[in-house]
Amino acid sequence: MLGAALTAMWLEVSSTAITYTASVRVDSRVRSNEDAAQEDAPSIAGDTDFTPIVGLERREGNTTLQLDYAPRISLREVTAQARTEVQHVGRFAALWRPERGLSFRLSEELVIGSVNLLTTDALPDFDPDPIDPDGPLRPPVGGGPLQPLPETDTVHFVSSATSLTGETSWLGRRWQLSATTGFSVSGGLDGPAREAVPLQYGPRLDTSLSHALSSLSALTTSAAVTHARFSTGANNTVVTLTESWTRRMTRRTSLEAGAGASIVRSLTAAGVDPDPEPGGETPDTGPRTELLPNLTLAVGHRIPSRTADFDGRVGVRVSPFTDRLTARVYPRADLTVTGTWALGPRVRVATTGGTAFAVGGATGDRLVSGGVTASWILNSWMSVDADTRGTWSRSPELPAARFQWAAALGLSLRQTGIL
Repeated sequence: MLGAALTAMWLEVSSTAITYTASVRVDSRVRSNEDAAQEDAPSIAGDTDFTPIVGLERREGNTTLQLDYAPRISLREVTAQARTEVQHVGRFAALWRPERGLSFRLSEELVIGSVNLLTTDALPDFDPDPIDPDGPLRPPVGGGPLQPLPETDTVHFVSSATSLTGETSWLGRRWQLSATTGFSVSGGLDGPAREAVPLQYGPRLDTSLSHALSSLSALTTSAAVTHARFSTGANNTVVTLTESWTRRMTRRTSLEAGAGASIVRSLTAAGVDPDPEPGGETPDTGPRTELLPNLTLAVGHRIPSRTADFDGRVGVRVSPFTDRLTARVYPRADLTVTGTWALGPRVRVATTGGTAFAVGGATGDRLVSGGVTASWILNSWMSVDADTRGTWSRSPELPAARFQWAAALGLSLRQTGIL
């Protein structure tokens, strides 16, 4: 009896594994400087970021818990008027698989502190190999360059995204049903910050049903509802229904195509022209209901090689886009090109490029963005990263176009183990 109890206790303890990740990253960056608050600000600024990262993961049976925290301490403009800024980034995730074919995931990502809006700073890397191009001010889902925010430098910013996702294959061997509900908040923390970045908050609901037509192709029906309210008084609701098709054309080439429509009901903030007209007539500022297209076409191709394995993707998307400054929703086309070269097991080079612009007679920001990132894994605990990127933007709210660029060199030290 005692032996059976000790055996059961031992099995329970041995089924629980807690792993930790401790790392530190140091980045040195030079970038374009457009601080409107400084009259004599130099055209080029230098920054240094120091980011310690601590992560814990616990696995017990069919449950996995993850907790990550990364305070980023930035010394801004070290060659001119040096100042220290602190940004806190945290993530919690819980994965539960109660039985085969059914899983639930609860996650929370939080960013709070000082955020520089004139650079495309990447968030701290929680995962060993993430691709997170634009930090807390992310581009729209599916790709697209970041919308720059004009006339400001650094603001006190908060971003919180809570989501619950469920997936099941109970409908059949070739069927996959998933649904996600969540609530997000992002924008300025105080009055001056909200003048630059209005606070945006609201719920969202996404659901999709996928059916594998064969081992090479699948059909997915998706529906999504999002509602966003802004501290300016604006709000919008977007209901989207899409049908997408994916197919592996060959062993190296894949194709994705989708079509759908979005019903948008929006209310623009007082004093904001929802659609400026050359004739100077005052447009209707009341609630507007529009039917906007939602189209996707993407091609992926891989060239396997032991010395220069290449994986590339070209995508075009036309979908509703929400302007963070005015809360206007208009149809925008995004063209993105990405390519990744694995130069052996320790070196990787990635390139990104894209452009975005309003279509269908709408007005909005026009953007052209590109960048190159290289990573060299020196050993199991040390890596070196280099990153260069630039964005050209033209906004109706600004008298002239602008170009922003940044180049960074970083060193990462990482250690993992079992507690």
